[in-house]
Amino acid sequence: MSSVLDLIAGDANLSPLQKVLLITDGTVTQLLEVCTGEKMRVEKLRQHSPSQVPGLLALGPDEKAMSRTILLRGSRRAYLFAHSWLVPERMPAPVREALLTNTAPLGHIWHAHRLEEFREIIEFGHEENREVSELLECDRHLLSRSYLVFTGGRPVAHITEKISAGLFA
Repeated sequence: MSSVLDLIAGDANLSPLQKVLLITDGTVTQLLEVCTGEKMRVEKLRQHSPSQVPGLLALGPDEKAMSRTILLRGSRRAYLFAHSWLVPERMPAPVREALLTNTAPLGHIWHAHRLEEFREIIEFGHEENREVSELLECDRHLLSRSYLVFTGGRPVAHITEKISAGLFA
């Protein structure tokens, strides 16, 4: 049985840089900054408490999740669309506060507060999505990946990121 990483590595339609962006378990923000030479900033599109949450977060009966949708923008364009389901109660209080008040990328917030984490890629793919493509100002073909972030052995986030399939092709 092939792992998601094996599938990405074996995808002949992806450039080496696209493969790195899809398999990294570090912060994609830093990779984009290095690859583009541009400083990335977060543009929050929406942040709210949803009524429906993915089962992979295994919420307890009294736990609530937060939904956050953002674009990562450089000086010339938006490079990445991300939707995150977060369980703030499973994070230290300073991290929870930063999530609500800060516009930094999640990876930067977690790093700044030294949150120990483990990321597990659960899915990647090619897709067409008109709405996201318009936000990224690209054609409809996108690369996407989803991953879980764990701290203390429990999932604290379910994140899906999308970039233009033509980016770094």
